[in-house]
Amino acid sequence: MPINPPAGRYALLVAVGEYDDPSLDQLRAPEQDVERLAAVLEDPSVGNFTVRTLQDPADQEVRREVEDLLTDRVNDDLVLLYFSCHGIVDPFHRLYFAAANTVRTRPASTAISRSFVNEQLEACRAAAKVLVLDCCFAGAFAEGFKSAPQGALEGQVGRGYVVISACDSYEYAFESDGLVESAPRGSIFTDVLLEGLATGGADLDGDGRVGADELFRYVHDGVVRRRPDQKPKWSAYNAEPHIYLATVPPTANLPGTGPDPGEVAEAGRTAPPRPSNYTRHQAVVARGFRAGADLVRRTYGPLGRRVLVEDAAGAYHELADAAGVVRLFTAYDTRDAIGAGYVRELVEGVRHRVGDGATSTVVLAQAMLDGASAALRAGANPVALCRGIESAALAVLAELGDLAVPVETKEQLRMVSTIASGDEVIGDLLATAMERVGKDGVVIVEESNLFGLELELTRGTRVPAGHVSPYFVTDPEEAEAVLDDPSILIVDQRLSAVPELQPLLDEVGRSGRPLAVFARDVRDAALTALIVGKMRHTLDSVAVRLPWPDEERRTVMADLALLTGAQVVGDAEGGLAAATAQVLGGARKVITTRRDTTVVDGAGDPALARRRLQGLRAELERRSAGHDRELLRERLARLGGGVAVIRVGESAEGQLKKRKRQIDDAVRNAKAAVEWGLVPGGGAALITVAGRIGARLPPGGDESLGYAVVVDALVAPYEELMRNAGRNPAAGPADLDRRGPWVTFDVVGGSYVSALDAGIVDAAATLRQAVTAAAGVVTRYLMIG
Repeated sequence: MPINPPAGRYALLVAVGEYDDPSLDQLRAPEQDVERLAAVLEDPSVGNFTVRTLQDPADQEVRREVEDLLTDRVNDDLVLLYFSCHGIVDPFHRLYFAAANTVRTRPASTAISRSFVNEQLEACRAAAKVLVLDCCFAGAFAEGFKSAPQGALEGQVGRGYVVISACDSYEYAFESDGLVESAPRGSIFTDVLLEGLATGGADLDGDGRVGADELFRYVHDGVVRRRPDQKPKWSAYNAEPHIYLATVPPTANLPGTGPDPGEVAEAGRTAPPRPSNYTRHQAVVARGFRAGADLVRRTYGPLGRRVLVEDAAGAYHELADAAGVVRLFTAYDTRDAIGAGYVRELVEGVRHRVGDGATSTVVLAQAMLDGASAALRAGANPVALCRGIESAALAVLAELGDLAVPVETKEQLRMVSTIASGDEVIGDLLATAMERVGKDGVVIVEESNLFGLELELTRGTRVPAGHVSPYFVTDPEEAEAVLDDPSILIVDQRLSAVPELQPLLDEVGRSGRPLAVFARDVRDAALTALIVGKMRHTLDSVAVRLPWPDEERRTVMADLALLTGAQVVGDAEGGLAAATAQVLGGARKVITTRRDTTVVDGAGDPALARRRLQGLRAELERRSAGHDRELLRERLARLGGGVAVIRVGESAEGQLKKRKRQIDDAVRNAKAAVEWGLVPGGGAALITVAGRIGARLPPGGDESLGYAVVVDALVAPYEELMRNAGRNPAAGPADLDRRGPWVTFDVVGGSYVSALDAGIVDAAATLRQAVTAAAGVVTRYLMIG
């Protein structure tokens, strides 16, 4: 529900706990109070204020910041000024707010006077002005106050000048349960105030908003219950009752207390109120994450929207995919940059791993982050929440494995590829490529000068080892190093010195070809020489480290040598220092990422490779189960899998890159589907899993709340699909769960269907990665101090 008025919302929080004057007791509460209050006020789902804090400032700094806060405001702004410090009254009972340099006996010249603060607030043009005073004798502020009946501004809801004081003009404001500096927690007044805002408890009329008047009534009753000798005070000038300070988001309830398919309702319901563990820095991240995630979420599903994204240069782009959105989105508010960066990392990481599911991941992560924030605001321990989230994520992975069915037909491959790419032509082509190269084959995508799509089958292999340095990367967007027609050097040594390598570098440099080096290790001067040669454009190269045990490494090197026509250079016969260009092999292309290397169309003798394959198959039949048998299977896959090359041609450079990226993502997703199987799409698989793991909620405690955060979030993708399709997001999850694990809702056709028959399926690996990545980013967020 929107807060009214919707214009600028600004807050200045002043906390003074350390004093130069020894007659003023040191206070522990202000430092805690201001950070906790800033976190709640900055939280986009609660206060959405722009907040500035001052910790232990001098009096002149406070006056300057108060004036800065109030001077440039405009009509319809809302400003909030908060003091947590010692209150001082002089012999004439005039109130002052103590600063770090305040001298108790000279408050007029060293403290901030009540008259200064009041004059600044009265002169401020903001529609709504709220002053919150957590200090002794704070009620003295309202003595002589220009009060007027509430409701004086007929029809102007949410306007006026309000003062909420921790006590009356002759009372003390207590820290926790005493006045001494050793108080273990913040002040009673601010503690109750935070409880009302963070949990939504101060929404006394149940309209989803917390008005200043409601907040005061909640704080007054809470403080009096805990300290009958401290009575908060309310004063107002031309003030409407409904100056809205906060909203109560749907996630304000503890995770597991709302409706969910797993009946997780008992988690945390009866927990007594605790001090909030939600920090200001977490609020900053949450705000930025939502700024980026809200754009991505709108693109979700077959009926997702196209969004306009403004780039750093101020140009607008119309986009419909998560990767494009996060690539161009620029957070102009510096507070949003880090949280938006979380979204960017999520999208790019998931895309590079499984090709699809980036938007699902963002939707899941936003739901988990909202639930985790609500638990923090209610006082949950962040470390225990992390344990619960990690436990639930592992339970999700196990259930997805049980739910998945293997990919057995070309039609199933086509379904997955079409969903991942959003294009039936690409789906058909990729299914054909996967069918021909087999489960262990490699599919790569190349740019072509000819318009359209073309499929070629050739020899090649992929090894699970990538480039040793990002300096070798030639395609920053894909984080790949691509070498065309390279020479291949395979060395079963640790390369560290330049002299032994230099003759071959010179030889390859004269040939004008790039160089791919495969070695036991590449480091120190040898690695530097390769990087410098690439940066100076004297030799385009890449180095790949094969750091496996001797037997495994030697078989990989032997297979690479067979495929590329290279000779493995070892320590015998002089090693690398005595090697000539005769040891070099070749290939049409070598592609490396951080994790793996693909060799396409090596220059080795095909007949030798066929004979090696026959020998390996015969040996496999003779071997019993064990490690050696698995190594033989890997070698057969490496030598016999083959490579399918999909060539892409478009008339425009931008369209070519987009098309290539689209097919790359579909390739990753199809490979993941073959490895992990298929699950029902449209959010149905996660709803089924939520019902299963929700029934196993750990008993009680904050770890249980963390577990419930994940369970509650699993329905979010389905609800987002429904929302983007113009349907009621709250309708369906329970009904869908009752219909069986392989029934889903077709948001386009508007009916329940069999997921496999309708082709509404997901790769199980996609959802595994989505849940893992979302849980990872939320645990990272929870550990922000």
